[in-house]
Amino acid sequence: MIKIYISQASPWLRLLSKVIIQMKIAFLLVFITCLNVSAKVFSQEKLTLDLKNIRLEKALQTIEKQSGYRFVYSPTEGPFNKVVSIKTNQASLEEVMRTLLSGTALSFSVQQNNLITILKDEMANQDIIVKGMVKDSTGVGLPGVSVAVKGIKGIGTSTDGDGKFSLSVPDNATLVFSLIGYETVERRATSALTVVLKALDNNLDEVVVQAYGTTTKRKTTSAISTLDMANVAPLPVQSINDAVAGRLSGIIVTANNGAPGSKSGILIRGQSPIYVIDNVVRSANDFSNLNPNDIESYSILKDAGATALYGNQGANGVVLVTTKRGKEGKASISYSYNQIFSQPTLFPEKLNSYDQAVARNKLYAAEGRTPFRTDAELEKLRTGSDPFNFPNTDWQALTMKNFAPEMRHDLSVTSGTKKLMYYAGLSYYDQKSILKTDNNYNKRTTYRLNTTSEFENINLKVMAGLDGFIESNVTPGAGFGAIYSHIQNRTPEQLAVNEFGLPTTQSDNPVRELDPKSGYNKGFAKILNTNLGLEYAAHFLDGLKFKFNGTYTTYNNVGKNWNYLAPAYNLNSTTPIYGNPPSLSVSQGQGSTLTLQGYILYNKTFGDHSIDFTGVAERQRDEASSVNGSRVGYQIIFDQLVAGPALNQTVGGGESEAARAALLGRLTYTYKSRYSIEGSVRRDGDYLFVPGKQWGTFYAISGNYIISDEPFMKSLKEKHILDFLKLRGSYGVLGDKTGVGAFGYVPAYGINSQAYVINGNVVQGTSEPGSLPSSIYSWQTIGNRDLALEFGTLNNRLNATFDYFYTRRTGFVTSDPRFAQTLGIGLPQINFTEGATRTEGFDFNINWASNIGSLTYKIGFNFTRFNSLTERSAADDDATLKNPYTRITNTTGSFLQTGYLNDGFYTDNSQLLTGARRITSINVGAGDLKYLDLNGDGQLNGDDFRRIGSNTTPRTNYGVTLDLGYKGFSFSAVVQGSGNRDRYIGDVIQGTSGQNLLVYDFQTDYWRPDNTDAIFPRAVSNDAVNGSNSSRGSDFWLVKSKYVRLKYVQLGYDFKQGLLKKSPFQSLRLFASGTNLLTSAKSQKYFIDPESDTNNYSYPIQRTFALGLSVGF
Repeated sequence: MIKIYISQASPWLRLLSKVIIQMKIAFLLVFITCLNVSAKVFSQEKLTLDLKNIRLEKALQTIEKQSGYRFVYSPTEGPFNKVVSIKTNQASLEEVMRTLLSGTALSFSVQQNNLITILKDEMANQDIIVKGMVKDSTGVGLPGVSVAVKGIKGIGTSTDGDGKFSLSVPDNATLVFSLIGYETVERRATSALTVVLKALDNNLDEVVVQAYGTTTKRKTTSAISTLDMANVAPLPVQSINDAVAGRLSGIIVTANNGAPGSKSGILIRGQSPIYVIDNVVRSANDFSNLNPNDIESYSILKDAGATALYGNQGANGVVLVTTKRGKEGKASISYSYNQIFSQPTLFPEKLNSYDQAVARNKLYAAEGRTPFRTDAELEKLRTGSDPFNFPNTDWQALTMKNFAPEMRHDLSVTSGTKKLMYYAGLSYYDQKSILKTDNNYNKRTTYRLNTTSEFENINLKVMAGLDGFIESNVTPGAGFGAIYSHIQNRTPEQLAVNEFGLPTTQSDNPVRELDPKSGYNKGFAKILNTNLGLEYAAHFLDGLKFKFNGTYTTYNNVGKNWNYLAPAYNLNSTTPIYGNPPSLSVSQGQGSTLTLQGYILYNKTFGDHSIDFTGVAERQRDEASSVNGSRVGYQIIFDQLVAGPALNQTVGGGESEAARAALLGRLTYTYKSRYSIEGSVRRDGDYLFVPGKQWGTFYAISGNYIISDEPFMKSLKEKHILDFLKLRGSYGVLGDKTGVGAFGYVPAYGINSQAYVINGNVVQGTSEPGSLPSSIYSWQTIGNRDLALEFGTLNNRLNATFDYFYTRRTGFVTSDPRFAQTLGIGLPQINFTEGATRTEGFDFNINWASNIGSLTYKIGFNFTRFNSLTERSAADDDATLKNPYTRITNTTGSFLQTGYLNDGFYTDNSQLLTGARRITSINVGAGDLKYLDLNGDGQLNGDDFRRIGSNTTPRTNYGVTLDLGYKGFSFSAVVQGSGNRDRYIGDVIQGTSGQNLLVYDFQTDYWRPDNTDAIFPRAVSNDAVNGSNSSRGSDFWLVKSKYVRLKYVQLGYDFKQGLLKKSPFQSLRLFASGTNLLTSAKSQKYFIDPESDTNNYSYPIQRTFALGLSVGF
């Protein structure tokens, strides 16, 4: 019990002492309540009392002894000598206190750690008016500064254009002053107040999550980029990966298509990373299904210094997030809703039937052929007078909606005391297809519960949690990609439905494929992850901690494919025409992963020296199993396995298990807070390798030098010419196990389920030898180095980071390319030491943050450029290596294919007589493509092929970010772009014959005698006209696919900061969002989205429009 006594001296002294005591009590009350614990939250502990005729103060002491409560009060500020009696049985604290304080003019309030303050009613209710001004370090008033009462939500204001404010607050309250780019300051409330905010040193003390721990921006010695989740979580995207594009340097987001349930991928400096959630490696699918609102921090680890502790798994970079945990304070509830509408970024526009027929007639006439359509038929096409024999089908209108609806609900609750803090999150996402069907969708529910309990008396913290998701996905039986390609491949002159609105027999008819009677693909996935963590702070050595973390993940996947095509119908008929009998295949897979980690952590600062050590022992085990079965030739329409005939049925399955272990450590030494060196080492063990070579040791060393903290930099810092300057670098050797199969060091046999007739007997199931075993291969080696410069200037309003990186990979695990496979089985694997690839590049980001009056703004620019080269590929034999035009000199994704180099068009027949020609192109004529005879033998053949096209993976990427805030309004935008890469569009628009012949308006700009400056070579009605000369693979059909795109936009208004300041809500925000709204790219001319990986043959990438509301209580 805390008591405050006063002496019985003179009345003036007693009065002064009384005032001082009241001030101390009030300050103590505010200090306790600032910990955000509600006065209305009562402990669940029950009290049983039987007290008769004792003083109130004695009764309070009895409660303290019986329970965990402690009371804070002044004995002279109330009738604590009053005689009271009370008898209760399992009564709540509220009941007991109201009984004891009845008629005393005293009130109580429950604070953190079961502290209970008791004050006179008038002391608890006094308010004062605070008027003041907030200035920067130069004395200029700061507008837009948030002024809040610590520990009391709903009371606050912002400074005006001159930096002034006025606010009514409880007496002796603590005010919190905050502004982006400045240090947060706390001051005790007085009637007149002047506050000076200092500009932040580029948020250098901001916590940065790194491998198996945390650091700060100032201390980090390696390449780590962080993402501000406040601007990302509200975006209407399918997964967190979609929200990263354009925001961070070194990052490439690959969005191949926009189908419901599709997930974007991430590349770090051109490589596929691993994903780590709360220090445990998880699958890319687990990560992409994370609810962005559950993420507390998001880090990208890019160099060896940052990733070495993940060993071989982290060689390509690491995406690392931590999830939200509970915080002390009263319950805080947040809810948000997004209503989203999506549509393709491009709707290809085709010629109508009449225009297409006119164009074909012109082409046929040039070839001396009979017209494609007669004048009478043309008239019918023009007027639409005979729509079933001469149709003008709009395939997109028949099969696609203008918008596809989506919706997202997010709910979270956080609360607690040190004894138990919790965070609970729940999200539901429902995405429909753009196709005209109600049977295709992706639905996903994610959930998370994290709890933290602190036992201060034994220095123990217990962390537990569970999370997971449930996802169901239904697509058409033909698949989204196939149906969309069929929509684009059908021409207007082809008929979709007959007079009765029934699908016709037209091949690949998307109307038929979308018929509710047609088949489907159903997928169901369920993930449950549970974890338990213990952290003990040793009482015998300051700075020493021990941690344990155990994580157990289970998953279950179910797939079902009903392969059936609804019946078709002839013209003027309702008689169904059935296709092939239905077939059904089902599959189910399940598995689990157990990860155990033990930590030793030590941090100590002594004088100018500081050391930080992290040691971890880790073990991981995976188990998986699957079964599948199929039946074909169903005689009835019933989508169950038991309903199909047993003849030709298939059954399959398998089981697998894997185990890994590691020992790792990191030691950081810092001198005078400006010189740091860090060493990391990890010893990885994996079951894939032969005993004796299962363990690999990987390491990195890194350091930084904060030059701006040197004494000779003092004048530059004071003048804000150079507020911060840091040089850092890292070097490391990591490992990789790409290409390594399980148990390749022991003889193995494959199982063949086919039946064979041997000596007249049918033998079902045989075995055959696998590859020859090998015991000489081990880990692939990856050397990585990074050199960087970080600086801040102009009062740290401008800051930037520049990184140079270089990576070289050697020792690929493969069969020896110098020897042919002559035994009919695979040759043994080796480490191909002669092969190597290297990647070199740089990335940087620049940010400017400031304000103009009440307008705050932040502008950022990030840029990444790299190139990947192959010194020698294991796929190149000696003959290939001798030809510099065919050997692989770039890594996968750096070129498209081999083909001719074009030299424009033949303009007259004389060129045909003197130039080289393809032997099979006997009818080449003016307007056809002309190719270069690179070896000068007078012939065009494969010897003249060269590698054509480049950068299927974009090597140059950049982004511009903009964030604005003004009196409750907020606006954010991201512009993202990619440098040159090639797209081969010949398969879509060559216009040689068939379904691609003169489909689009731009195809009509082909070479003719009256159009010699055409874009395309002469069109031909079929390949026989010119021996398919112009449709050969060549660089002519390459299109540069660089682009710039308005990736994200969001405009919001927080009513709590404006119109509804006195509302009961903690926040009330309305916002509108959009993604992929505007794009500039040459490929769009051909209706190809520059981000997609196919030429209009997959479900298109979407642009979205969304309205949302978020509410906080």
